[in-house]
Amino acid sequence: MRAFFDQRGLGGFEFLHNTCAFYGEYALCGTRGWFLEEEQKPQDAKVLNREVLRLETSLKAAGERPILCFLHYPPLYQGYACPELLRLLREYRVRCCYYGHLHGPTIRRAFNGTSAGTEFFLISADSLAFVPKKICE
Repeated sequence: MRAFFDQRGLGGFEFLHNTCAFYGEYALCGTRGWFLEEEQKPQDAKVLNREVLRLETSLKAAGERPILCFLHYPPLYQGYACPELLRLLREYRVRCCYYGHLHGPTIRRAFNGTSAGTEFFLISADSLAFVPKKICE
């Protein structure tokens, strides 16, 4: 992605890949995430384990700063929880977790609220009527 943006003269982007970025007092951490569905493919557990390791690497890089976490896949929604990712959010005292992936009718399955000390927010574009959400209010 870095090369893609550089080739097109698009600057000012940072990618979270096994690291975190700092903004003011906050550490911005994250990864794609993953979840295991009822009908798992053999590679699903491998992908989840890799994503857990990537998130932990990102969270460790935050040091003592307050952490805001960004994931593509929701770690918690109606009828589903990803205990591996939720354990890390608790362990590293993540203040807020922002996630996407849910669109259209599945938006109603989103969990927006507090669980185990972390606030969760669905921020997929259509769930927000394509209006960006201000974070850290």
